[in-house]
Amino acid sequence: MANRSFAIWALAAVVWLTPGISSADLVGYKAKHSSTNLTISSIAEKIPAAPTIISYLMQWNGILSNRPQTERKKPILGEKHEPILWAMNAAAQAYSSQGQYDQAESTYLKIIEMSGILFGEKNTKSLAYKASLGVFYAEHAKYDKAEPLLNEVLQDRRTLLGEKNLATISSMSDLVVLYAAQGRYEQAQQLLTNAVKIGRPLLGDNHPIILSFINRLAVIYRDQGRYDQAEKLFVTTLESRRTKLGAEHPDTIQSMNDLGVSYTRQKRYSDAEPLLKKAIEIRSTQLGEEHLATLESMHELGVLYASQNQYEQAEPLLLKAFEGREKRLSSNHPATLDSLGRIVKLYEAWDKTEQAEQWRAKTTPGESPK
Repeated sequence: MANRSFAIWALAAVVWLTPGISSADLVGYKAKHSSTNLTISSIAEKIPAAPTIISYLMQWNGILSNRPQTERKKPILGEKHEPILWAMNAAAQAYSSQGQYDQAESTYLKIIEMSGILFGEKNTKSLAYKASLGVFYAEHAKYDKAEPLLNEVLQDRRTLLGEKNLATISSMSDLVVLYAAQGRYEQAQQLLTNAVKIGRPLLGDNHPIILSFINRLAVIYRDQGRYDQAEKLFVTTLESRRTKLGAEHPDTIQSMNDLGVSYTRQKRYSDAEPLLKKAIEIRSTQLGEEHLATLESMHELGVLYASQNQYEQAEPLLLKAFEGREKRLSSNHPATLDSLGRIVKLYEAWDKTEQAEQWRAKTTPGESPK
């Protein structure tokens, strides 16, 4: 018994002592990755063995759980052992950041099962873990799995907590991202407008959560081609984030990146280029060149150069973005396919027919580059 308790609390200490990670981060209502340099996913880099430890623990727990009922004098886990769920949640995100998606999914499912036993399926803690899995599915374009799960969490939070609650508002935001990723802009806009209407009186106009909603609304407008409306919101959000969060805060850089993309699509290249270059510079320093946010900015700068027929400048950026996305996401993820399509177009415009055909061959049957 002493050895078992030591193992449990030693594992929990791994998470507690990791800089930048708290229990609020691991089970927080936002149910998504932080944008800061020291994120939950960075546990994979800081403690490379963490997923292995978690995997061992899960096997160990399964063996003990299969003991004859007469030998189970005490539950394997009680509420005082909740840190195990925090650690497992961190490990699931670590698996995801390493591209081990099957392991990540199975870990999330195990967490949900254990949380349901400990707290009940409709408990707010259990709902937070379900939301994390739903966001994971959405991020990896498994929309058919994500939508029912995120809808379930939203309805349960509305019932348990009411509309005017941050967890409920967060669930609305998660569904907005899902709808927007599928091009369901009307549903996304309606839900997002409702979230802002509920959240503003609670948090104020310049709260980071409200600013993230406004920035998301600007992205929806941009993707619909409503550039004037989008620009007003992007500029307002960028200025507010600079003032409240700082010029190099990840949220500020996201606004900068998104505004740059909007300018590129309007062929305002001289306005877009410095914004995207700055985003790459700061993200590379803060997050590293292989982080998905950095790859996003590289991709968009490559698109900008390709649009101006600056093919030699565009090529390394688009190639690096594709390679990183394929590694971190999957070959069939929408972002990866977007990168692939841009590379094909680059070589076609550059009159490099052989390279264009080689890259076109990478597309899966029935899938054509955008």
